[in-house]
Amino acid sequence: MKYTLLNITAMVSVLTLASCGTDPLSPGVEYMPDMYRSPAQEAYLDYNNPNNQSARQPVAGTIPFSADLINGSPFEYPNTPEAYEAAGANLKNPLPYSDVTKEEGKKLYETFCIQCHGAAGDGDGSVVKILTEKRDNYSLKPPSYSKQLANLPEGKIFFSITYGKNNMGSHASQLTKEERWKVAHYVQFLMRGGKAPGETTTVITDSLSVVK
Repeated sequence: MKYTLLNITAMVSVLTLASCGTDPLSPGVEYMPDMYRSPAQEAYLDYNNPNNQSARQPVAGTIPFSADLINGSPFEYPNTPEAYEAAGANLKNPLPYSDVTKEEGKKLYETFCIQCHGAAGDGDGSVVKILTEKRDNYSLKPPSYSKQLANLPEGKIFFSITYGKNNMGSHASQLTKEERWKVAHYVQFLMRGGKAPGETTTVITDSLSVVK
């Protein structure tokens, strides 16, 4: 009898507590609220680690996993003159050339490059014109893609976009690796005088026409 009375008393107490309050939207009294709302941890602070640091450096020599083989792969060439030459000799564009890729590269070029390199890649962009006129300093003019840089390898183009070259700064923070390769395709398109790979280009000289 005592056991039954104890059970009834407990049930009445629970019902009484649950019905307390005048707010109809209130859930009532919560038993062990930590079971409902776990305590939040401070950002970048892990109390279970000896040094209280939750954001840790990755293991040396490892890279983040990515199914994107182009953007997720490491760029193994350091910013040195020797690596620049090595990139020119060994680094190849992983994106197959297509009209779609070329047009995407053109859009990126017209956003990030045309101001200095110009629409045709002759180094006569609007920014260069202003600087050369105001300062009378033509050393600021980038070399032409179809003349001085006509034989620049794709690896050196990508390297230059990544690290910068001469007066040009790095564009690695603005363009992903894939976008840089698309720009490289379009730059080579300008180098060929607006021709796709394999198309012949006729160069008019003083005495004859030369097909390249």
